Amino acid sequence: MIRRFVRAVVRNATVTHGDALALRLDPVVLRSANLLPLEEVEVVNHLTGERVTTFVEAGAPGEIRAPRMRAGDAISILSWGLLHDGQTLAHQATIVTLDAHNGVVSIATSQNQ
Repeated sequence: MIRRFVRAVVRNATVTHGDALALRLDPVVLRSANLLPLEEVEVVNHLTGERVTTFVEAGAPGEIRAPRMRAGDAISILSWGLLHDGQTLAHQATIVTLDAHNGVVSIATSQNQ
């Protein structure tokens, strides 16, 4: 059986510009979460609860542009991966936490138990 697991999470991101076609992220955040350009991600707005599925692109330093979001919105970004049952015991998700200026504060892993 193949199951869908969270692969990476970017927490406490602040949108700098809204109404983008795709999610544009600071290249440091992109690398920290091990996200690749054109990879599918889900963006969750903390205030409204709205979820948007889009793809990610590299942006300018400190930049986070998100579709259907407004500047100043707090969001989380989730990346998913498909794993066979035998792979799930060793699975670890990368958790990247940002500060108010979208700088990386911490990078942690969370093991599936």
